[in-house]
Amino acid sequence: MIRLPPRIAHTTSHGLAALVALVVAESLVAEVVWAQAPPEAQPAPVPDAKPDASTEAAADDSLEGYAPPGPPASEAEADQDTAEPAPKSSVAEPAVEPAPDEPPPAPPPGPPQSSEQDPKPVAGSEPNAPSRRVHLGFYAGATYRASTSDRISYGTAFAYGPSIGIELARWLRFEIYARWENIPVDVQQGGFDTGDEEYPDTTFEQSDLDSIGLGFRAAPTWMVLDQLGLQAHFDLAWNRFRAAAPDTSGATEIRSAERAGVGLNYKFGLGVVAEPILNWLELSAAGSIGTYTGQTGSAYEVLQGFDQNGYIVHLAPLPRFDHSLELVFTVALIL
Repeated sequence: MIRLPPRIAHTTSHGLAALVALVVAESLVAEVVWAQAPPEAQPAPVPDAKPDASTEAAADDSLEGYAPPGPPASEAEADQDTAEPAPKSSVAEPAVEPAPDEPPPAPPPGPPQSSEQDPKPVAGSEPNAPSRRVHLGFYAGATYRASTSDRISYGTAFAYGPSIGIELARWLRFEIYARWENIPVDVQQGGFDTGDEEYPDTTFEQSDLDSIGLGFRAAPTWMVLDQLGLQAHFDLAWNRFRAAAPDTSGATEIRSAERAGVGLNYKFGLGVVAEPILNWLELSAAGSIGTYTGQTGSAYEVLQGFDQNGYIVHLAPLPRFDHSLELVFTVALIL
């Protein structure tokens, strides 16, 4: 055994102690860095690639005997044994009970019955239902016109014609109509006497007046039921008639000319309207009373004629209409 001088031995012991301290410091630094370093990303595996046997052997040789820094396994197990268990929750979890057997679902309800619903259902209007507001009809009835003279009177006439109406609302309708009539005329003795000229021994026969008319009507309607209602109407009608020359017999034979007259007829009436086929067919009956105004024409003037001797004679005018009464029935299609 070689003995070193005391100075050299003292220096050598101090150097060894410094070397040991340096090695311990490096190991501690390496352990801290390894614990804080994030895990390295593993490379994606390469399919169908077989490693070389020499490379695999080299990798195994390089890792042989390597142990990661840290406390020994016996100390880690001791720490796990001494660790206190986690405290249990003081709230007791409810026990899960098994679900009871559920009954089978009820069958779906059937279609509703009208007797089971309160209030009763009301059928809605069809969105694409046609708008039925036009009434195309034909009417016929009887009309009586009173005369302003006792010597010449007018009889009851048969009136008829077409009509067309438009409903602005269910309660209000406007109509336009045409009318044809043959108005009988009854001439009494002395009916065509003028005062200056009289024909006591002559009989006059006046043929029917050929009358045409065009009227406008406003008809408010109150539907008491779905298919039955009451109707009022206000009419303004224009009438024109043509009177042929009267025929004469007896002491004097007179030849004269045809004459004509026009006038306005204002009427007010009430009626009943029914729809036996809803929104398709309408039946109505109405009566009215009217008055006349603006009656003019050659029929209301003295007529000049000639007797069998060629002398000029004159005939009295036809009397004007005083008022009118009528009753008409109408059949109409609703379009």
